[in-house]
Amino acid sequence: MTIDDGSLTGPEADHALAAEFALGLLEGDELQIARDRMAVDAVFAAEVRMWQERLAELALALTPVMAPARARHAVRERLGHSVAPLSVDPADRVPVWRGSAGWLTGLAVAAALAVAVFSPALRSPQDRDGQQTETAGYRARLVSDDNALRVDAQISGREMQVTLQAGAAAQGRDLEIWWIDPDLAAPVSLGLLPAAGGMRMSLPGELEPGADIRIALSDEPAGGSPTGQATGPIVAIAPFTSL
Repeated sequence: MTIDDGSLTGPEADHALAAEFALGLLEGDELQIARDRMAVDAVFAAEVRMWQERLAELALALTPVMAPARARHAVRERLGHSVAPLSVDPADRVPVWRGSAGWLTGLAVAAALAVAVFSPALRSPQDRDGQQTETAGYRARLVSDDNALRVDAQISGREMQVTLQAGAAAQGRDLEIWWIDPDLAAPVSLGLLPAAGGMRMSLPGELEPGADIRIALSDEPAGGSPTGQATGPIVAIAPFTSL
């Protein structure tokens, strides 16, 4: 995209190009031309940096708005930090040693095991006496007042598994999962509870598992809370306990 319709002079065209580059509006050949120009033209590069600083100042004045849970969960899936509910059917899995590439997979697994066994940096954590210690784990069991909804949540390291044991959201509604930490200003959404089965996710870096953490489920509109905060009633809440 370019806003140069031929009416801009040389300096004005450069000014507009730098602004478009800073805004991320260029693509294809125009983007490559701007990148090449930055590498050799110090004046143009300075113009781009000026626009980037202006935009950063504008961003500081904005009020952050939490994206809907469905959008955040989709981003986590694309980044590999979460697995879509029921995206893999265990019954369809084929043992890795079958197939034409099975022996290559076997060699890779054997190499990885050898590194894990013989590399001190990859061994299990040890305490001061040299004894191996297990990664901390936690569990929470959420049950609604009428006992119709039952959900298990389990943490191992920084991986969290949430499994629906019984019950479901109301028609046209979703159940949203919330992480409640007394040290954080507000609960943090972990996404939507799947309609069946379970979901697995990697905890965001700012969330630290512990016995003082609680997990809750709120009744929300389809797609999750539109505000980033719980808008419906809390249908179940439970603390994490050490495994």
